[in-house]
Amino acid sequence: MPEVHTVFVQTEAPKGNFQGRVVEGKYIVEDGVLTLTNRRGDPVCDAEGKSYTQKLNPDDSPKQIAGLLTKKFAKARRGDAPSSRFSGPIIYPKMGRI
Repeated sequence: MPEVHTVFVQTEAPKGNFQGRVVEGKYIVEDGVLTLTNRRGDPVCDAEGKSYTQKLNPDDSPKQIAGLLTKKFAKARRGDAPSSRFSGPIIYPKMGRI
């Protein structure tokens, strides 16, 4: 079984008090083909059943290609219009003692 590698890619840049957002991707390279996987090395698919693979050329950087595929996969998972209401931590108001 090929080694599972990790890549982190920025999906939103920091701005003001917002620290930005990154996603983690896992991938394997086998027989010159890069495949996005889960932590166990099983290929991942989006809601439409599409897997994320790419044949590597000799001068390609696997980490860079995995980053691009990870961004595409993350976008497919969250849909075209992510809701800003559900994309960050929950901030609860301070409550007095009861």
